[in-house]
Amino acid sequence: MISPVFMVTQSCEPSVFLPADSLSFEVINGLRSGKKVLRSTKPSLVILCVANEDDIQLCQGIAQYIRQGLANQDTRLVLIHQPALQLDEVLWLETFQINACLSAIAEKALFNATVLKREIATFQYIDNTCKQHDAETEMLVCITRFSRADENITALLSAFSAALASLCHACCSFEIYPENQAKFRVRSSGKDNIDILKTMQALMSGETLPACVSQAIDEKHPQISLLHDNAGLDLITRQLDTQIGSYLAFPVVVYKRVVCLLFYLIPESEMDRVSMKQITIINKAAEQLTVLLERKQAESSLKKQYQRLRDTLLELKSTKEALAHNEKLASIGRMAAGIAHEINNPLSFVISNFSSMDGYINNIIQLQSMQSELLTAIDIQQHQEAAHLKKSLNDFEQQAGIPFILDDIRAIVSDSFHGLQRVKNIITDLKSFSHNQAGEKAFCDLKAVLDESLKMLRYDIDSKVTITQDIQFSGLFYANAGLLEQILLNIIKNAIQAMTMSGTTSPTIVIVVTEKDDELEIRIRDNGPGMNESTKQKIFEPFFTTKPIGEGTGLGLSVVYNIVQRLQGRIICNTELGVYTEFAIFFPLKLNEETEMQ
Repeated sequence: MISPVFMVTQSCEPSVFLPADSLSFEVINGLRSGKKVLRSTKPSLVILCVANEDDIQLCQGIAQYIRQGLANQDTRLVLIHQPALQLDEVLWLETFQINACLSAIAEKALFNATVLKREIATFQYIDNTCKQHDAETEMLVCITRFSRADENITALLSAFSAALASLCHACCSFEIYPENQAKFRVRSSGKDNIDILKTMQALMSGETLPACVSQAIDEKHPQISLLHDNAGLDLITRQLDTQIGSYLAFPVVVYKRVVCLLFYLIPESEMDRVSMKQITIINKAAEQLTVLLERKQAESSLKKQYQRLRDTLLELKSTKEALAHNEKLASIGRMAAGIAHEINNPLSFVISNFSSMDGYINNIIQLQSMQSELLTAIDIQQHQEAAHLKKSLNDFEQQAGIPFILDDIRAIVSDSFHGLQRVKNIITDLKSFSHNQAGEKAFCDLKAVLDESLKMLRYDIDSKVTITQDIQFSGLFYANAGLLEQILLNIIKNAIQAMTMSGTTSPTIVIVVTEKDDELEIRIRDNGPGMNESTKQKIFEPFFTTKPIGEGTGLGLSVVYNIVQRLQGRIICNTELGVYTEFAIFFPLKLNEETEMQ
């Protein structure tokens, strides 16, 4: 785009100062209108025409506004005055930074026109140099942006490509991304015609690549050269409005691999503006860009390796803890199997005898009743021997405390029976450690399982504990319903006991079931006493309990943990001392999908 030329005057016709048709210009005849025009454009030349005092004020105002108001030192200012008007040219040169002072004499018309053209050429040179420096700066700034880890590489390459296109005065630019050895994807770096972009994509999709492109990819170094007839770009050059003289192929290389090729077509009219300095800058830019991209890729690779290593260490730590826990469970399992085998048979025998004992007690009571009747009958007959026998029986009853024995024997039998049942329950819990089978699985309704569990705990819940349910999972879950019920029973019962023992005000248990990230999530939260960190670390250990001796086996949560593991789930405990305790259980739902497919 050619910068405009303005002539400033309000008293004379422009032909008084310049020969007709010697230069194309626009006239400024007022300070306010002149400022408005100058704010919106950067002229190459402003001719200050002075014929009287009014012209002097207008020209000085315009000159001062350009140099000071707009801080424009590039626009050339030339003063042309009438010979009869004496001006202090030194003042104009120093104060208003005029580039030349000319006299409007007919004999100097040719000289004046030559000076004006020379000043326009000077402005164009200065303007091109500034634009060149701006392009170089923009390209270097784009390179430094590649060191930032938070910016997209493709967007950075597009910005860099636009800066490089400006530096080499290209009229057409492309970004070529190799997807494999025989396939390339082409993007436009500028506002190129969509037909030209399609043509370039077709050329890059052919069996043979254009020679200039192939050479740049093979050599992995910037190529700037004349565009020969055998370059293979005839289909593109025919679609352009300008004659193409040369091209620039700029491969972006990372670890000896071309990740992108920036390709530019340079018009023949702009070839003389591409100097060796620019070529040197382009080569240096290629080196810096390669270093930065390799460093960026190394940082990205290192970050990924660090993340993988971190995840591996966390997984190893988790595996180590799981192995230690499983080893402990295995030891308990072996012990439990032995205990169960040695105790279960005699225990069953003793428990089965209680029904017989209960019958014996009934017989004893009946016998005692019959004895009383006999004694009564004998007493009626008033035999002397019967009276002596009655006295002996009465004395024996008093000495042996038979009435107390008869009252207490049932309580003893009942307490013994419940104690043996407790031993049997302990053996049952221990057995769960010695069996690895998850039990028979089927699709079960989780809401129904939860309702059944709460029904079994109705006497523990009574009316003192509030149970709130939020079931957001309406599907069927593939698992063993009995094992799920055992998990829920143990956790809810533990919560009820903890709140009861601590005297929690308004004890509440909230049960939430949701589906999240292909997992079934069950959360059971109470507002009980919570736990400290030391207790939390031990709750899944077998035989660990916070209850008084004789009131807890310490196996409930260990059984829960073992069952969750067998069902391929995981369990997490969150707690805050004096505030709450929450157990979060996660089961994979992917198993459901696989089972349905089968």
